[in-house]
This record gives sequence, C-alpha cells and structure tokens, in this order.
Amino acid sequence: MIKILFALTLLVTNTVYAHNVYSEQFQTVQSVEVVEVIEADNGDEIETIVDERNATFFSSLKPALSNKSNPTIPGALAATKEFIALGKQVYKIIEAGRPVVSSKSEPVQILPNDKSGELVDAFSLSDWSEPVVKKYRIRAKNYLGMSPATFEFILIFTPGGRFEGKGYYITGAQIKPTKMDVKWGYTLNAEFKVQTIMNAGSSKNPIAAAVLAIDYTISTVLQENTASRLFYINGLGKVKAY
Repeated sequence: MIKILFALTLLVTNTVYAHNVYSEQFQTVQSVEVVEVIEADNGDEIETIVDERNATFFSSLKPALSNKSNPTIPGALAATKEFIALGKQVYKIIEAGRPVVSSKSEPVQILPNDKSGELVDAFSLSDWSEPVVKKYRIRAKNYLGMSPATFEFILIFTPGGRFEGKGYYITGAQIKPTKMDVKWGYTLNAEFKVQTIMNAGSSKNPIAAAVLAIDYTISTVLQENTASRLFYINGLGKVKAY
C-alpha cells in the first residue's frame, strides 16, 4: 500500500512539474522576427528577414523637422517653407489582438505650400505614381518552437506627386494590419506612429520623406515584450525597413 501511495505521489509530482515547465516554455517568448513578405508569380510567399536598425542610414538623413504644427490648417503635423505634413501622429491599430476600427486613423500626407504659404491639395498635383505596397509579418516564437503570436500588416503610400513641375510629394501613407493569430494566454497591442518628417531633397526641389513606426507589445502572465519597427519612405517611392 505504501509503495502504491509513493508511486501515485511521484506520478502527480512529475505531472505537475511537467505541466509547469510546459506552461512556462509556452508563455515565454524566446525571439521575435520581422520579415518582408513577397508573393511569387506562382502564388508562393517568399520571406526576407528585415535587417536590424541601421545607424549609418540614420546618420545619413537630413535633420528632422521640429514638427511645429500649423494651427491654421486642421490636422497639420509639421510645416516648413517647402511643405506641410497632415495626418494623425499616433493611433492604435491593434488592441488585445484585434484590429482597431476607428475614424481617427488618418493617412499621412506631405504636400507643398504655394507662394502664399497655403497648403496645395493633393488633387492639384500631377504625375502621381502607382501606390507602393509592402507586406510585413512579425512573428513571436516561444521556447517550444511555436509561434503563438503573429501579425501581418501592409505599408502603403502613393509617391511622386509634383507641383508646377517640382518636388516629389506623398499622400495616403499608412500602416494597416491585415491578419493576426494570437493564441490563448497571449496579448498583442500595436500602434502606428509618425516618428519624424523631413525633406530628403533641396529647397528648390523638395523630396518629401517620413519615418513611420509601428510600436507593439506581446505579453503573457510571465513576460512582456515591447519593441518598435521603423519604415523610411520618400516621394520617389523608396522604402527602407529597419
């Protein structure tokens, strides 16, 4: 009888221990990877790992604007003698693993001033290029090799608008979540942010540029992981993720 009780106790102890170890390994994030997703002609997806932040690239950018908004123009983020940036600087795009549907999510526009300093509407510009669309996937992995939290999003903007044959401007820039898969025990939150806006060209021929950010938090009862990913875009259609 004693041997049977001892065996049962040992079995229960080992089961509880195994359950606790499994639970900790499941609810602890080991790594988070970010990939750009490209669809091949045959429909297959090709993933390319996004490089870490590039300090050299940062240092090559021209000084950021002071982002002093123009109070006379609703929604203005920044204003210089070359252009005015419009939009909302920060807004949530994922909350508790679900996309946030809100009228406050305003695409970013970087448009020119006229000679009097007034904003020129996007419809008054010409030579707009086709929209640039990039798809990315952020995937967390735990210590069991599983991916309990994954979300996909697209970066979209329309570059190339010109005013009186000069400059390259941007309209409709935003980051939108397209797909999420969050397992039980995990919480995912993310927000879109305009990190900074700049002129990547000259005063006579401005090239509108911006650094957009997606800040995200992946958390469990054991751990919280917060990180940012940045995306440089400009009026020539260039995109650089880091």
